[in-house]
Amino acid sequence: MTSAWEESAIRAALADAAIGCFPGGEPQGTLAAACPVCESRDISLRQNNLSHCPRCRHIFQSDLRVSAVYDADYAHQYDRRPHHQMSALRWAFIQRWLRLPAGSHVLDVGYGNGSFLKHARRHGMRVHGIDVHGEDFGVPTVDVDTTIVFDLICFFDSLEHFPQFGALSGLRAANAIVSLPAVPYFLLDSPGRWRHYKPGEHLHYFSPESLDALMFKWGLPRKLVEGAPEDELRGKLMIGGRVHDNIHTAIYAEGHRA
Repeated sequence: MTSAWEESAIRAALADAAIGCFPGGEPQGTLAAACPVCESRDISLRQNNLSHCPRCRHIFQSDLRVSAVYDADYAHQYDRRPHHQMSALRWAFIQRWLRLPAGSHVLDVGYGNGSFLKHARRHGMRVHGIDVHGEDFGVPTVDVDTTIVFDLICFFDSLEHFPQFGALSGLRAANAIVSLPAVPYFLLDSPGRWRHYKPGEHLHYFSPESLDALMFKWGLPRKLVEGAPEDELRGKLMIGGRVHDNIHTAIYAEGHRA
């Protein structure tokens, strides 16, 4: 069964897929020599083209090869989903913790059909999007080399699609929210049991520790909150008679780690 809410398209590094290599990373089709998050070279190659980093507990596709096509059709799939309800849920969760004032700059990386940004704009935000699909959804777009300092960067179902994260490291923000699949304990042994195991599309399977490590590298060391608020709409997963969180969400901020 397919989830009612799946992955959103992304921008930046995926544009380089046509030449088979991404800035600052391994050429596609070769095995990564180090963890894409913490850069540890002590990684273990596992079955099913997966690798595991013991240092930050990150799991990733060993060859980091992209086979998904992030075009207009991919973006339009969100038109058939409850995107208005999801946008409202996400915005309420953000404002419960950040209380962004009107006029704040909000960037959505992998904005899909633009539903969330349009919702934020109705609440007085100045919105910006990054995506690769090339479709005009009425959203002002920027590139990864923008000089804007954002009050919030959103990664809703997008961060796990990037082969490498170097193209994103220049983006500057006071806060970030990340939503991505909550990785089950059995992923390395039985990935086929999990609906979010998607070779060539989901290249990264973040642990809370590896997500914390990436945000720390980007200057956002304070984790304000984490949980599974999107499961209210997307539902929990029932696997082998056990209930699992579906989507992990966390908000990070500048400052000193608590």
